Formats: sequence, C-alpha cells, structure tokens
Amino acid sequence: MNNHNIYLYGMITYTTALLLREKFPESNNYSEVKEKHFFPGGETGGAATILASLGCAVKMDGNHMGVNTYSQVKTFYNSIGVDVTRLHYDPDYAGVDEVIIIDKDTRTTFGQFVAYFEDYYQKKIIRWNTPVEADIKGVKSAGIDPFFGEESILAARYCHKHNVPFVTIDEKHESEVCKLASVVVVSSDWIRDFMPKYCSADGKIELLKKYMDNTNALVIFTSGEGTTVYGRSGKIGKINAYKVDTVSTLGAGDTFKAGCIYGLSQGWGDNEIIKFSTACAAVACTKFPLPYNPPTLEEVKAMISAKL
Repeated sequence: MNNHNIYLYGMITYTTALLLREKFPESNNYSEVKEKHFFPGGETGGAATILASLGCAVKMDGNHMGVNTYSQVKTFYNSIGVDVTRLHYDPDYAGVDEVIIIDKDTRTTFGQFVAYFEDYYQKKIIRWNTPVEADIKGVKSAGIDPFFGEESILAARYCHKHNVPFVTIDEKHESEVCKLASVVVVSSDWIRDFMPKYCSADGKIELLKKYMDNTNALVIFTSGEGTTVYGRSGKIGKINAYKVDTVSTLGAGDTFKAGCIYGLSQGWGDNEIIKFSTACAAVACTKFPLPYNPPTLEEVKAMISAKL
C-alpha cells in the first residue's frame, strides 16, 4: 500500500533565479538584479511543489542527482513532505542545474540540457531512473514527462496497466505516451521550437485535430497570457487567461500541469480541470519565488470565484 496518492516521473533541476529590476538588457549592457534565489525546479520538480501545497501526498522519480543538486533537492522536498526516496545520487556527476533570468514579461534559461541528452543519444549514458511499477499501482493520478526515452514509455504503460490517469507535456501527437495519456498539455513555446509551421491560430487548430485523432486524452494548448485552446474527441473549446498583476511567469507551466494532475486525482471532468488549472497558473504568476510561496487550494478557489 502506497503512502502517496500522486506519482510524478520526470525532470528535476536545481535553479538559480535572478529577478531583474528592469527589462532584460540589450547586448553589452547592464541590468540590476532585484532578487536572487535558489530552489528546485524542472517540469516534475515544479509540479511536485505545487501539488504538495494543494494538499497531495506526492512521490517523484526521475533524473539522477549530482554533487551540485542532491543535498539541496533532498532537503527542500523533505521539508514539504514530498517523497524523494527513489532519487539516485551519482557522486561522479555534477547534476542538472540551470540559471534563469526573469523580468516582468520574459524569462531566459541558461543550462546544459543539450549536453545532458547528447550523453544519452551519442554516448548511451543514461542519467535517469527506471520507474518502479509498485510506485504507480494504486495512486489516484500521475504526471509523466516524456523526455526519458523508453523509461518514460514504461511509466506510461504502468499507468495504463493499473488504470492510473496521467498528464504528459510537450510531446508529439503520434507518440505512445500521448496515446496512453489522460491529459496532454502542449505549450506555445514547444510548438514554436519543434512544430513552428503550426504557430498561427489556424495552425494550432489544425495541430490540435492531429492530436485528437491520435489520443482520447484531453489535449490542451497553453499560451501564457493568451487564449488556451483545448479539445477531446473532436470537440474544441477555448478559455482566456485570468487577468492578474504578473510578478513572474516562472513556473506557471509547471503549475498548470500540476492543476491538471490534481483535477484527475479528484475525478473531475474536462471543464473543471481546465478552469482549475488556468486559475492555478494565474495565481502562480503573482508570486516570486514560486517554490517558497506556491498557490494554495484556497487561493485557487478564490481566483475562480472572482472570475465567476
């Protein structure tokens, strides 16, 4: 019997975040740093923090920790009650970390993710864990990042085997992970970088239909402060973002993902999941640093009530 009701598998990083006083500078210019913070992040790490704040019992697994990340990640998640006992420490590896520079409207990430995945594709070095079936069996919902090759597919298959609904993100429509998912969230940034011919409003509808042809999942195309488009089984809907005074957009996507995972755990329908996740992301945009001040269930409910 598991002590957790949510399972997450995917990317967990350690982040240095710089919040600028003004706009991001032009080349060869100066910008003042208003705040500097250190905290765990990544698509799975960020979602774990939000779900813990929403009252869920979370267990997560994913990439290997290194000398620059392990103790910090372990200490942080132990403090908020997230189970990180599956995380593997490699003393000969630095770990996955990143520097993110944020102004009010943008965020720019500096990392070594290309090198991380080149180690796998070119050198066959695997720096992530194999998911454990027992961790997945019996949970209410899950989040599966698609980035870890066969291991991500295995996690998705375990969810399917044990009837655990799961959310995946930023994955091509023809993939097995997408086909097995209950919710697929695709960001506008990912479409821009990997499927640029679909960036227009009409193009996104065309791409959304391709996803719906491949999966029975709720498919959601997020777009920051713009309009979120979603669909399932040929039916398409739209929802506008909540209007808030944005402090930082860092973590908004991870928070949206967490909202979807939470909604699945509650057995909600599509409209309720969309509304809740959009409100979660809106609350997240009013906070910095998000991991030390994540949205609470009460704040999300208040955001939804204010818009009604």
